[in-house]
Amino acid sequence: MVKAAGLFLAFIAASALGLLKSFEVRRRQRLLEEFRDLIAHIATEISYFKEPLPQIFGKLSTCGNEETAILMRSVMAACTSERFSSSLEDMWNQSINLAYEQCPLTSEDLAVMKKCGQFLGQSNFQGQQEHFRLLDGQLLRQISEAEAAVRTKGRMYTKLGVSTGLVIAIALL
Repeated sequence: MVKAAGLFLAFIAASALGLLKSFEVRRRQRLLEEFRDLIAHIATEISYFKEPLPQIFGKLSTCGNEETAILMRSVMAACTSERFSSSLEDMWNQSINLAYEQCPLTSEDLAVMKKCGQFLGQSNFQGQQEHFRLLDGQLLRQISEAEAAVRTKGRMYTKLGVSTGLVIAIALL
């Protein structure tokens, strides 16, 4: 009876590890999609309401997931700080690093996310809108890459976890 329980627990543990790794691959896709939505919100706020960036960041800091809220709060706090001495690009990059440090994003994903800081508040309205369109195209490429990873690696990790659990259980018999 104890041996059967141990075999079952070994199978469940290995399967759970495979599922966790699979969820991590899916989370990358979700984070990129949510960041794309955030950028669309920022572009909309700039184009229709023409509000200052700190107000936009404050408004968006209450929306979205945990990472985007941390990002917006961090950038807003840096913009409204009395010690506001670094450029918006530097603040954006630091905030991206802070918000997404524990996330399963690739270095390419982070580089694309940081591009927004290069043009926010730097050019005229038309120039910013063009930059937003270019950034959206780059994010779409990263999202499609993440979707492909979900289809291939996500399934692989799930099946690998279950297979490993079965092998462990059989080996312990």
